Amino acid sequence: MMRRLALLAVVPLAISALPAEAQMRQQGRPAQEPQASGSGQLSERLLLVPPAGWLEAGTSRGGNALTTHLFPPGQNAEKWNEMLTIQVMGDSKADAREHIQRIIEASRTNCEASGPSPVTEGNSNGYPVSTLTVTCTKGRQSGLGGLVAVKAIRGAQALYVVERIWRGQPFERNATAPVPPDMLKEWSQFLRGVAVCDEADPQRHPCPK
Repeated sequence: MMRRLALLAVVPLAISALPAEAQMRQQGRPAQEPQASGSGQLSERLLLVPPAGWLEAGTSRGGNALTTHLFPPGQNAEKWNEMLTIQVMGDSKADAREHIQRIIEASRTNCEASGPSPVTEGNSNGYPVSTLTVTCTKGRQSGLGGLVAVKAIRGAQALYVVERIWRGQPFERNATAPVPPDMLKEWSQFLRGVAVCDEADPQRHPCPK
């Protein structure tokens, strides 16, 4: 059964955000958080507002990373058109640009034709950020077309990667992915709101109050 993800959203109503490791834990189970590369507890917070009504479909651990998937009402891991993926990688040396490059390479391997946008790099709340969109005309295994929008934030204690993913009817090379404009607008607003802060470093990376 899917569970509501235990993320405390930072919105104007201002609920405090959970630590990254707490955000990724499943309810009713001990936390299995990525380990900080140095000593001490993680003080960074991943800030995001999950879409209304979306439910968590489990959290998995691989190496030093935690991955959580969320789906809209009526969809699940077996049958879905939209998915939100959140990854927290407890590696202080992991590079956001390199991670995004691996996503590009995977799309070229798994799609009949992929169309990555230029990688955009910038800064958010004092942290380096890389963003990207990739189209997939037709998945070699799924037979479906796809679109993914990625935001990767290089924190001091972890790499945070958030992806919005759509899949549906395949489309032709050089064609636009048949995604509703309202969905793209919502994705853009959502990703703009994804950020990282550090309660131990309010001067450089302030958290909302």
